[in-house]
Amino acid sequence: MQELEQKVLISPQEFARCRETLQRHTRTAGDRYVQVNYYFDTPDFSLSAARCMLRVRRKKNTLYLQFKTKRIRKDSLFLCDEWEAELPEFPKTVNPSRYFPDAPDVECSFLGDLVTDRTDFVFPGGVVSLDENIYLGKTDYEVEIEGEPDAIERIAAFLNPTGSADQGNGKFSRFLHRYQAYASGGEGE
Repeated sequence: MQELEQKVLISPQEFARCRETLQRHTRTAGDRYVQVNYYFDTPDFSLSAARCMLRVRRKKNTLYLQFKTKRIRKDSLFLCDEWEAELPEFPKTVNPSRYFPDAPDVECSFLGDLVTDRTDFVFPGGVVSLDENIYLGKTDYEVEIEGEPDAIERIAAFLNPTGSADQGNGKFSRFLHRYQAYASGGEGE
């Protein structure tokens, strides 16, 4: 499956403004829930070096193994291939090739988790997610718009989130940057 999305890292004040704007426009509080991403990679980070991401996601009491690859940026939009399999229980290690035929045959270990308090707002052709993310002692905020290209453009123009849409600002990239800084004895920034 391919996923087209726009992600913008924003300030807490911009997060509050976006929530208020979306609630006023949709006349709903949105669909709010917590999801947890448990990230996996090899000891030498071969998956992330190949621009791949492997995670177990707990969403509404169900576990999903997810493998993403080939993030391509076109302007502020990201396109990636994503595969998913439901899991009966949390794994200690994961070899993605056992679940996904095109995935590398490598044994991956658990690195850590990122907890997201997410609120989804549905629009014609797309979904806006407001995410408060907590990982490795840090909290950040982002707007994620997913859907058809025209809908993403329309929603982004309406919402106009101001922040960083740089490549590499996805949840896993931010988590991995902080993880590696801690592993090397740094402060995680």
